Amino acid sequence: MSGDLAVVMDVAGTIMRMYRVAKDIPRDIILEKVVTWELIMEKSGRALVVPQIDPDTIISCNPDHPIRVLVLGREECIKISCSSSQISPDEVLMILKSSPVKMRDLQEACAIVKAKCPGNYRTAGFIVDRDHEEIAYAICTGGIPFPGLERVLLDLKAMGADVFLASGDSRRSLNSLDDLGIDPSRMNPVANPWRKMEIVTELKERYGQVVMVGDGLNDIYALKAADLGVLTVEQHTRPSPRLLDSASVIIKSIRDLPRVIKESGSIGLDESIPSQQGERQEKYYIP
Repeated sequence: MSGDLAVVMDVAGTIMRMYRVAKDIPRDIILEKVVTWELIMEKSGRALVVPQIDPDTIISCNPDHPIRVLVLGREECIKISCSSSQISPDEVLMILKSSPVKMRDLQEACAIVKAKCPGNYRTAGFIVDRDHEEIAYAICTGGIPFPGLERVLLDLKAMGADVFLASGDSRRSLNSLDDLGIDPSRMNPVANPWRKMEIVTELKERYGQVVMVGDGLNDIYALKAADLGVLTVEQHTRPSPRLLDSASVIIKSIRDLPRVIKESGSIGLDESIPSQQGERQEKYYIP
């Protein structure tokens, strides 16, 4: 299927307000309200690993068992969502299988997130450090839709847009968003930065205009590849200069997205407004 307009949306931090908890394994401390990509980008050789496993299953495991119980027999379910440099699945599996980290370290993070975000949109995983051959952090995240998201999706549909999701989170987490009315076949889980860019590039062959909406460094390549790259700062109000430079437009709320798309020239506009198709508008903040 093809059409005039495709809108690709990141999930965590873009359409969902996230609550993230990390267990710093070497220091044995809990960190709340973390920004996952910041922990990954602290140094090279780090990767966010997302097992395709329900966090409730993780919570039910024996806390004294080593982390490798999640891996053995489930190797195909262990996916790399984002990394600070190239790291292979085999390297990640080796670290997870040999790690002395116990299930309780991941369960601590999962229990805190479940108490704060009792809904179904929760994902658990690890940040591994290849250079130190260790698990640096156990991670759990949960989220709820930003206010006005349902209205945004209805407005995009009324504009004739096909909406796609490109997320680093698990398929199980994306499936919990089925009540938003997004076609499951248009949901792309465990999409790393390069996969997000590929999704945008592939859609540009089928649609007249492709809009990418994201909030983090893992969206940079896709934002640059899109006809219109929209950076939302609804959750993260201090994005890096590199991230700011990757976007065509910067918005403070996802509720501003339909208007920004209309004003960009990505769909038909009033004849009094010059078309910007094929050109990048000067970026601006929505007041």
